[in-house]
Amino acid sequence: MDKRNKTALAYLLIGVAAAGRCLLAVPENAALQEISLTVLALVGYLLLASRDKRPVLLGGAGLVLELLLCGGQTGGVWVWLSPALRALDLWLFWAAALLLLRLADCTSRRVPYIAAVPLAVYTVTHFIPALATVAAVAFVAFSVLMLWFAAVMIKSYNAARVKK
Repeated sequence: MDKRNKTALAYLLIGVAAAGRCLLAVPENAALQEISLTVLALVGYLLLASRDKRPVLLGGAGLVLELLLCGGQTGGVWVWLSPALRALDLWLFWAAALLLLRLADCTSRRVPYIAAVPLAVYTVTHFIPALATVAAVAFVAFSVLMLWFAAVMIKSYNAARVKK
């Protein structure tokens, strides 16, 4: 790969980070892994910052939330806020994906909106202990749908690499 092709490198980093993020088995107890994947994606967002700065803001906010979640495992008020912060972090990931699909000129935009449905189900049900199974299934469905986003980013990497 041509190291001067920042767009191709950005899409590759974002795609790898998204794939890793989607392959995390559960959203809870994965804060350290999420931090490293978000930093990887944030580097990609920074490489694309000349085209759109909003993914950088979303990635930065996601990183702050993940740092809070990682540090909040010791107890206190963070334990109570953890479910809300976790849901917000996933919505930031989803919003960044929407923006990046536009940057990558992706023609099919239905999948991210379809992915919002299980994310919304997860957001509501993971607050209710009796619906933990529903929340887990919704999270897995969201992750599977977002693997499509990772594949689009890898495809965009290849297109940007060849275009140069």
